[in-house]
Amino acid sequence: MTQSAVSRRIASLEELLDRSLFIRDRKRLVPLPAARRYGMDLTNILAEIEAATARFIAQNQQIGLLTIAVPPTFGSRWLVPKLNEFIRRHPGIDLNLVSKIRPFDFDEEDIDAAIHFGASSWQGANLAFLMDEYVVPVCTPECLRGGTVSSPGDLMDYPLIQHTTRPNLWHEWCERYGVETNRSRVGPRFEYYAHVIQAAVSGIGIAIVPDFLVTDELQQGKLIMPIEARLKGNDAYYFASPHRMEGNPNVQAFGAWIEDECKVHGRQD
Repeated sequence: MTQSAVSRRIASLEELLDRSLFIRDRKRLVPLPAARRYGMDLTNILAEIEAATARFIAQNQQIGLLTIAVPPTFGSRWLVPKLNEFIRRHPGIDLNLVSKIRPFDFDEEDIDAAIHFGASSWQGANLAFLMDEYVVPVCTPECLRGGTVSSPGDLMDYPLIQHTTRPNLWHEWCERYGVETNRSRVGPRFEYYAHVIQAAVSGIGIAIVPDFLVTDELQQGKLIMPIEARLKGNDAYYFASPHRMEGNPNVQAFGAWIEDECKVHGRQD
């Protein structure tokens, strides 16, 4: 804009506001204190408008931040090692993983989607099935102290590692294999599967865990299955997305990718 055009704009704004904004000092314009504050307020407002516009444009493009809630051990042991492929396919999406154990209210959280383990319902969210869960008993070879495990009931002779947030796992396993359940809830307790697995690796006792979380330990011989006795859980893994994110291309991209990864896992089983 020319200098005269700027002068006309300033005059027009001062007329609209019914007050002066500048001190005219020969050819210089010195903003009054109130005008400085007014300018700072407008700068912040315009920045918010710019950000809102960028977010609106991003709704139809695969760019921007995508926040996914995941169970902590599922995230660290299964999901994170696979993320390179998703990042390679979608370089414009910045993933932000946060840990959540239980369902939450999407309307009260700044979270775009979640990996949900549980029942096939979540108020305010759409669920897409990912995979079933199978749990197996695992321990170190040394934990058996040279003993022989020939039947599921033989495991009751050893310390049973308990999962605090899933206290009935051993009980359900015992019922499934016809084992006396009077000791099924006895043993050292840990809140997270990561701790349960580490306790088993440390030789504290026998743990019952999802098989896909201990693949590496089983392959490396750090853990063994003292007996082949899998239990299919009543719950499963789902991809949960709130209704407000329907049609969001980033959520759709991540949902489609993780569904494919879980199908591959199912075929490997």
